[in-house]
Amino acid sequence: MQDAQVKAIESGEFSAWMDAFAPVAPKLALAVSGGPDSMALAYCAKRWGQRELVALIVEHGLRPESPAEAVQVRDNLRKLGIEAEILPWSHGEIHGRVHEKAREARYSLLADACRRHGAGDLLIAHHADDQAETVLMRLAKGTGIDGLAGILPQNTRDGIRLLRPFLKATKDRLIETCNVAAVPFVIDPSNAAEKYARGRLRKIMPMLASEGLTAGSLSLLAARAREAKEVLDLATADFLNAFAQAQPGGSVVIDRDALRRVPRAIALRALAAGLRYVHDGDYPPEYASLDALLAAISGGEAEHIRTLYGCMASVSEKKAVLLREPSAASGVLSLAPGTTVLWDNRWLVSAASDAPAATIRALGSPSHDALDALAPGLRHAVPQGRVRASLPALWEGGVLRAVPSLEGKAPYGMAYRKQTFP
Repeated sequence: MQDAQVKAIESGEFSAWMDAFAPVAPKLALAVSGGPDSMALAYCAKRWGQRELVALIVEHGLRPESPAEAVQVRDNLRKLGIEAEILPWSHGEIHGRVHEKAREARYSLLADACRRHGAGDLLIAHHADDQAETVLMRLAKGTGIDGLAGILPQNTRDGIRLLRPFLKATKDRLIETCNVAAVPFVIDPSNAAEKYARGRLRKIMPMLASEGLTAGSLSLLAARAREAKEVLDLATADFLNAFAQAQPGGSVVIDRDALRRVPRAIALRALAAGLRYVHDGDYPPEYASLDALLAAISGGEAEHIRTLYGCMASVSEKKAVLLREPSAASGVLSLAPGTTVLWDNRWLVSAASDAPAATIRALGSPSHDALDALAPGLRHAVPQGRVRASLPALWEGGVLRAVPSLEGKAPYGMAYRKQTFP
């Protein structure tokens, strides 16, 4: 039984939370697991009634009963008048990092489904208790300001805006919302499993709350950290605009003297931003690795080379160049006529409708004569050989056939995925 003081989410509250995200896309997707959090979200969004809705249910296939549960969740959503689709995750046996791998698969499936349904925004049911657990977990790892900022109210992933209207609501309020409205929900027993960090934290949260470390106080800490993060982000952007520049080949050049002069926190963030422009991994670079890279750039000798985060840092007398590590750009893709594909999560490579089918892989280091014959002007546009080596190229068997045009000209063109820096 819920505490008598616990109140269900009122319609006016939810409207105010959604107003903070304005403008909201004409069609909204809902990430629904079937638990009380996401079912409360579905109910509140339907009651709000301001947008067309589609619910997306990721079926991870990690428990024998999960396929049947997904069908039941879909039926429950349809009873609320919400269109719903089940998204199965196809995978073999998973060895280690189960939650992390499932999370990455979940967001990938959700983003693809959002695009398919024409939904520009995705609502997620993260709440104040999730925020508290996240901040505690990051504290335990010695996090900085970005980590203390916790779960962001909104961010963008794979072109889809993720919105979290419940971050000011505790879980017991979401459960009460379902109970008052007679909205059915299911419980995933793995959420409380003590073999996972979150499950262990949930066991000790009542004890921490008795000492004042409540979900509310931790959420307040996250909000204050986000304010500090905004200031640091703005200062970092100003620094990069003044002392760094993205190059045509997807590399970033940073002024070494400016890195030495700027406050250390800004220098570290500038390096992280440069690395993520060159190669945007799922997670930011680790602090210890960034720290070592900053030390090397600040005091290293000219032509000193370091590798980090799938990138290389090449240090000359006055500049540090961040570039994709050529050996890491090892993906192989097929390119059919009239199509565009994303290669190495960096380059959009397109083929004209009458272009021969080809295989995309890294350019490597062909002779200057061969390169000039296939791509006149490329050595001038991208003078560093290490940068050119990680550019996409078109191959037939083991023979280099073409290099896509940086200007996007037929028969093959390429464009960097990120259009702006910083």
